[in-house]
Amino acid sequence: MTTPDLSADWLTNWQREITAMLEQTLARFETAYGYPPGDNDVLVADDQSRAAAAQLEDAAVPAALVTLYSSIAELQLPDIDHGYFIHSPDLVLDHLTEYGPVRLTDHRTGIVFGSDGGGILFALDQGGQVHRSTTASWFDDFEPTAPTLTQFLEQLHRATAVFTDDTKRHSATEHS
Repeated sequence: MTTPDLSADWLTNWQREITAMLEQTLARFETAYGYPPGDNDVLVADDQSRAAAAQLEDAAVPAALVTLYSSIAELQLPDIDHGYFIHSPDLVLDHLTEYGPVRLTDHRTGIVFGSDGGGILFALDQGGQVHRSTTASWFDDFEPTAPTLTQFLEQLHRATAVFTDDTKRHSATEHS
């Protein structure tokens, strides 16, 4: 699933594919791993999240983030790898108010929009590049992790696909 630009249509397809993989995974999860899954979901944007996305646009956050939040309100994948979370636009606004933009390099700042299950943060700079913190801190170093938000979302798609395949294999092993 590759596309050069982030769009509402692309995000809708991405969300549907992630949701379909999660349905397959969650149906087999407890059999495969011996404990119940967490709440894994892609929440579609609603009027409230779109209003918060409009506030983000007023706060001069990168356009790709506003596009994301116009289609997707939040993502929770606690069971995929170490966990992946795309924060709600309300939380992004709260963090922006509390902490401001994070320093990514000497000359570049970004907006934190997500995290992993260990507290690593994901931030998007004005040029559209995604960075990850090297520690679970708003104030330490960040390093590039994806050239665009679209490619970051494609990474999440691949991680979900791999986990879905692994869960199928574990589930099949448990039944044999």
